[in-house]
Amino acid sequence: MRYPLGLVVDSAKHLIGRKLRGERKFSLVLTLDPLGAFANGAGNSNITLSVPECLAAVEECGAPVVVISGGEPLQHPEIAALTRAVLKMRKHLFLCTDGTLIRRHLHMIPPYTNFFWNVKLDGTEEAPDQRSGRAGNFEAALDGIKAAKNAGFFVVVTSTICPKTDVQGLELLYERLHAMHLDGYMLLPHYPKEKLCRDGNAKFHEKMQERFREASARLSAYNLMVSPVYLEYLRGERELDCSVWANPVFGPQGWSGPCYLQNAQYATTYKALLEETVWENYGRGLNPGCENCLCAEGFETAAVLGMNAKAGDWWKKLAWQFQGGLGEKREGRGLG
Repeated sequence: MRYPLGLVVDSAKHLIGRKLRGERKFSLVLTLDPLGAFANGAGNSNITLSVPECLAAVEECGAPVVVISGGEPLQHPEIAALTRAVLKMRKHLFLCTDGTLIRRHLHMIPPYTNFFWNVKLDGTEEAPDQRSGRAGNFEAALDGIKAAKNAGFFVVVTSTICPKTDVQGLELLYERLHAMHLDGYMLLPHYPKEKLCRDGNAKFHEKMQERFREASARLSAYNLMVSPVYLEYLRGERELDCSVWANPVFGPQGWSGPCYLQNAQYATTYKALLEETVWENYGRGLNPGCENCLCAEGFETAAVLGMNAKAGDWWKKLAWQFQGGLGEKREGRGLG
């Protein structure tokens, strides 16, 4: 299995149940931003979510998968209590971190099968250390990964692909991580915050598609946790409609609307986000802020929901799920 069976079953039951009830918009994944980093670009220690506020959002949203992200969540003063409480709600939890603080927080919970450490690594030593501005962060992250794996946890790594990404360097990183029996690898597309002209937009998408075609070729032997339908979209082989309403972000200011990349408004409830957002105003060709967005929150969820479906998509996704292997590298198998 590419993901744990429990996560696959719970997500499928949730998806099928909502569709059978005739619901057009509902959540699949909830992203909690307890430090307010998505809204402010960096964690703000003066504006944080409490554990009860986070749990109320989890309850209201109803998504089977919860992501705790934004800045460095392990710096939240109640992160251990929050993590334990979300897991008690029988949710599947991904805790995003740069990895440098894992060892310090390793004993806050036992290694549950519905908990993942999700470590952000974009390349070998030079890239993470340059991004953080501190030498040694890369090795500290690897030390955290090794400690978590030795303790029996699921650990995945997320890497951002941009037009200048050295995919060969990423492949070298994955070889090193595979020796630590890492469980999976997630690839996310870069979102340029600056506005680009029409030619700039075209060149950006061309370069991004080229990088993801290269990533598909070089990294397919690893347990890539990227839907094959979404990967086709990233390679420029098909179209998908943004479904960011299925992966909302909740932070200290409320529910980000329409998404954390836009932050055009904040809703007080998830229901208000769904009902009061004019979704028809967002998307490529509809909003300048959406022109260069390829983000998983909108398009990975669209792939899972079956938006813009083609014949054979469900079989393709099913085969992809069962061909995966947590912590395994498969020789000679491409992504198709």
